[in-house]
Amino acid sequence: MNISVIIAAAGAGTRFGGNTPKQYLQIDGVTVLEKALNAFCSFKEIIIVTSDAQTTRRIAVRWLNKLRAENRELPHISIVRGGAERQDSVYNALSEVTCDYVLVHDAARPFVSEEVIGNVCRALESGAEAVIPCVQPKDTIRTAEQTLKRSELYSVQTPQGFKTETLKAAYENVRANGLSVTDDASVTEAYGIKTTIVEGDYKNIKITTQEDMPVNMRIGNGYDVHRFVEGRPLMLGCTEIPSTLGLLGHSDADVLAHAIADAILGAAAAGDIGQLFPDTAAETEGMAGSEILRLTAEHVRQMGYTIMMVDSTVIAEKPKLAFFIKLMRDNTAKALGIDVNNVSIKATTEEGLGERSREGIAAIATCILKG
Repeated sequence: MNISVIIAAAGAGTRFGGNTPKQYLQIDGVTVLEKALNAFCSFKEIIIVTSDAQTTRRIAVRWLNKLRAENRELPHISIVRGGAERQDSVYNALSEVTCDYVLVHDAARPFVSEEVIGNVCRALESGAEAVIPCVQPKDTIRTAEQTLKRSELYSVQTPQGFKTETLKAAYENVRANGLSVTDDASVTEAYGIKTTIVEGDYKNIKITTQEDMPVNMRIGNGYDVHRFVEGRPLMLGCTEIPSTLGLLGHSDADVLAHAIADAILGAAAAGDIGQLFPDTAAETEGMAGSEILRLTAEHVRQMGYTIMMVDSTVIAEKPKLAFFIKLMRDNTAKALGIDVNNVSIKATTEEGLGERSREGIAAIATCILKG
């Protein structure tokens, strides 16, 4: 069949929260939008409607390059500016559709299967003008007054399929009459078109809140060591420790903060602090460990990760750190933007066996991220 695909990716994701729209978050290193695109790579025409054309174009180019490297046939991609509401966005995208039939899919449904897409397409091929995939709710549903009959209820999914000229005419009707609709089938139903229901998939969830993101636990470790020098303050765990000696480094040489930052980046497979904060850059000269931790935490959050736990150990013969551990934990947690109960800092010596621990201070750290 001659079918176009509209990917609705213009939502701000206010219910999800955070600074990054959910369609640009990553699952297993791949953005939610790319995962949705993967499901439709065999279609000839894909229109992505978005409120961030620059980011969307970058993702689309990367996705097309991946298909090209796999010697796959490339679909034609158009990027269209979204509107104030979802119905405005889809209306804008319809102007780019050239095929006789169109599927409209939410970018926030990255787990849609070929089977569900096939169910919708087969119904269109059989003559349906409007098709929606649905599943029946597993929970009992009720209003405030009564329990509803579960066998008569459906949870609606995407992609929803339509005859293109029917959907365009239905959207003109909605706009002319100032109607507000929640999905595309509601648009055609308001135009008097019967909706055909096909089987959906319980795995085809829509990512709406953070609880909808798959739990992906990742672990990373970090290690750092700096040599003692005179004339510098001793910074450990974002805390100045009274000492006659400090640590040598391009930044403030907070060896504990550096180890923790490396552990966080390692868990996200995002390189190391030498890449993020090069010791040849003027802007990193004297940079506080607290700032390194803050920026590192923000970096992995933009990748879609949450810092769950940090465990660390400082290895030093001197000075004694037991009195400062609580303050170091407090300051480190504040820099990372997490609860202090999720930060562990310990201190130990090498019992005088190692030259390293007398000439400087080392630190090791482990981090758990949830993605």
